[in-house]
Amino acid sequence: MRINAVIAHFDPYSEKSANWHNLLRTLRPVVSDAVVVSTGISDRDSDFAKQLGYAVIQRGNVGYDFMSYSVGFDAIQGAGPASKILFCNDSFFISNESKFTNALDLLFKSNDPAVFLTSSLQITEHGQSYLFAVDRSVFSRRPFQQFMSSVRPQPTRLDVIYAYEIGLSSCLKDMGADFSSIMDSNTSRLQRRVIPKRGINPTHDYADEVELRYGIVKYERLIKNPLSLSDSARLKEIAQLAVTQQPVPAIKQETIKPPLIVICHCHYEEVVDELILILDRLPDGSQVHVTSSSPSVLASFKSGWRRSKVSLDVLATENKGRDVLPFLKVLALLKLPDNIPILKIHGKRSLYSPTGEKWRRDLLNELIPSEAGVQKIVNEFGNSPKLAMIGASGSYVSDLRYWGSNQARVFKFMTSAGSNPPASDDLGFYAGTMFWIRSQCANEILSNVDLDQFETEDGQRDGTYGHVLERAIPMTLRSQGWSLREIGEDTELFPHKVRHRKLTYF
Repeated sequence: MRINAVIAHFDPYSEKSANWHNLLRTLRPVVSDAVVVSTGISDRDSDFAKQLGYAVIQRGNVGYDFMSYSVGFDAIQGAGPASKILFCNDSFFISNESKFTNALDLLFKSNDPAVFLTSSLQITEHGQSYLFAVDRSVFSRRPFQQFMSSVRPQPTRLDVIYAYEIGLSSCLKDMGADFSSIMDSNTSRLQRRVIPKRGINPTHDYADEVELRYGIVKYERLIKNPLSLSDSARLKEIAQLAVTQQPVPAIKQETIKPPLIVICHCHYEEVVDELILILDRLPDGSQVHVTSSSPSVLASFKSGWRRSKVSLDVLATENKGRDVLPFLKVLALLKLPDNIPILKIHGKRSLYSPTGEKWRRDLLNELIPSEAGVQKIVNEFGNSPKLAMIGASGSYVSDLRYWGSNQARVFKFMTSAGSNPPASDDLGFYAGTMFWIRSQCANEILSNVDLDQFETEDGQRDGTYGHVLERAIPMTLRSQGWSLREIGEDTELFPHKVRHRKLTYF
């Protein structure tokens, strides 16, 4: 049985690092593809997840866990086919790994289409969303998919409970999908206890029994205890452990400045092997960062990577902004020092062009010709301190028809970046959006980009913010006094010198 997982996370100051790492280690053997969606995560905790093969998506701190579930569910659709999807968050402390593993096994072996670890009798009976699994017969159907895609930020946590936690149980009922809980709050054993008028919340009222059976306790019950329930000696012991448990030591950071950085975006799993072969030409010490909205793409990169002296890091991103937005997001995370050559490449297939595959391969083979060829490019940046970008031969174009519908937004960007007022004949850019760029130049562009300008993906071929930046990046840098080149040429590029060039890939 193949199980995929979506894990919601929030712990920006690493206050629960040890438990977070324990959760990831416990889940890793029992799930296949897994996506972590965090609204606040430290570099240490993010790196730990990635080292275990989890894809990590970072998003704004809005919408509570259901918004993270929605983002993760969208991302996990590109993974390998699964029998079930596990949804969980980091709101519980693991007191006994063995019992928690058994609880997961019960979730996965259940024959019900949807199964929660616990269900609440507060307000109305509903499954509790901190840990549950849904079968393919549920998550492959339109009503469930529409429910997940409909998730929006709510003003309060109570609104989230009404709209989405209770709403999910209602959705399942409307689908005719029976749902159950491993620990049934209506069982006779539990009914022997006094039932409060507010209804039963087993993670609080039956915290001792949940811990005894399944080896977990909700942090809220341990730390805040909002219902002012009496604590057993066992709960007091676990609460002390949860509070005093120190974060694990930070992962040792690489202090040696890498000779180069590669940021590669890949949407199609069928081009992963091609990209790995091309990247095998990189010299030792290089660092490769791969982004994708498809967990299966990221998993294929991790499983196919063979270079022990070329590091590979993967980052799950939403399917937005093509290859440009993921590139900028990695830049923002890396915070690179000056004078590191960065290679921006992608695995786009340009299916609107009959020669799109050839275009990609031609660009890749020029930009990563061989280990010696890559070293020569790196040396050019070292020998020419005003060199900003290098593109493949013949890729720099300036025919005014290639403005498309982007001119006004390019001018607006350049003006906001402090460039001199541009003119129409200043157009000049690397078609295909693959190039080498100096790190401080990339950071300068990043500082002027408005990430909110990127449009929702809808197959657009022109006029998007990505198309704007494709043109604006080299134009802005050239206007600021930086020089541009192509591979195999020592002379600086100027738009008027290549006005005659036409792209042959359309």
